[in-house]
Amino acid sequence: MDQSDETEIVLQVCDPKVQPGINKYIVYTVKGMDKNGQFDVQRRFSDFKTIRSFLLTKWPGCYIPPVPPRKAFGNMEQQFIDERRLMLEEFLKKIATLKYLWYSEEFQIFLKTPGEIEKALLSIPKITNDEIINKYQESFSELSGKEINREIISKINDFKAYIKKIQPMVQNFKQIAKNIAEAKSAHQTSLIHFITIFVPEYENNVLLEYAEQKEKLIFANLIQNEEIKGLINQYCDLLKDPKFQQLYQEVRKEGKQLKVMNRHKLKAFLETFEEREKYEQQKANAEQRQKELQLQLQEVLAGKTTIRTLFTTGKKEDNVAKLQQQIADVGKEIESYQFICDILTVLVGYIEIDKFKGEKQYQYYCMIKNIISYEISLSQIAEQFWGKVSESENMLQQQQ
Repeated sequence: MDQSDETEIVLQVCDPKVQPGINKYIVYTVKGMDKNGQFDVQRRFSDFKTIRSFLLTKWPGCYIPPVPPRKAFGNMEQQFIDERRLMLEEFLKKIATLKYLWYSEEFQIFLKTPGEIEKALLSIPKITNDEIINKYQESFSELSGKEINREIISKINDFKAYIKKIQPMVQNFKQIAKNIAEAKSAHQTSLIHFITIFVPEYENNVLLEYAEQKEKLIFANLIQNEEIKGLINQYCDLLKDPKFQQLYQEVRKEGKQLKVMNRHKLKAFLETFEEREKYEQQKANAEQRQKELQLQLQEVLAGKTTIRTLFTTGKKEDNVAKLQQQIADVGKEIESYQFICDILTVLVGYIEIDKFKGEKQYQYYCMIKNIISYEISLSQIAEQFWGKVSESENMLQQQQ
């Protein structure tokens, strides 16, 4: 699959609807367009998890973006539904950047097949080692000739160890970010109440007795001015839009990855290592089988009677030929496992780690940029508002 395909993929996850019944669930509309045409299907959360599982099986060793975790309680709350919709849309957008995944047979079934998808996905034949090799050679042709050396092996092992090491640290950051975000949110909610309710009520109910004239009140009069009222609305709108919560949300997503059944980013990336190790283990198992067959062949050739040969029937020549064929077959199996291990080593070492690092860095910079923009806007509107208060006629009179 050509990753440079310039065809724009347009997608949207929208219109979540609760399906009634004993076990309620949410159905999302997945619609858009790719080079194969339009798609518009209904998908529930379990369908997203199903397609991800199939992608993991069909693309071993490739980083498959995560879907949000399950939630046993509160999964019908509107805030949770909205958050999940955004995360499911993010999942599809990540897949859209990986054209070899997007245009794979299994993912096109997810996009184009109406109704239940699991049966359609199960109809796809189980992938063989040769098919994996051919598919990866086609999809990652740019990796041809890449060297597997001590440096690249060390890079893979070091990054895997790093991800495991930072998990407790990220969990701690999650709690700190949550505390800061909640404190800031509480402060901003109190400030809105202070400006729009507490001070005007204090002036009308307490200060008016001292001032004796309503015209001498400050906030109670300012909020009648259309310009000031507009500033207050802008100020309160910004205070109600806590971009600072993004910091907690981003770290929270990182922290959730640490749960065993979670499929978020760190856990999802660890799966790429696990798949590579799985094939290495299968290769080791095949090598052990080959050694056992070779030992059995030696025993048959030597005419020895052992537990292995005691119940062997047939002519010696036939048994020798059979064992030789089995050894040859296992040898081909070992070669295919070795080839897949090499492909996955190159894929993880030269592509997936660097891509993952770059993505995490970009996401962090975008988040900080948004927070900076928000805090600057908040400071500017706050300066304007409080400047108008300090310049009000009654304030100036009191200062003289």
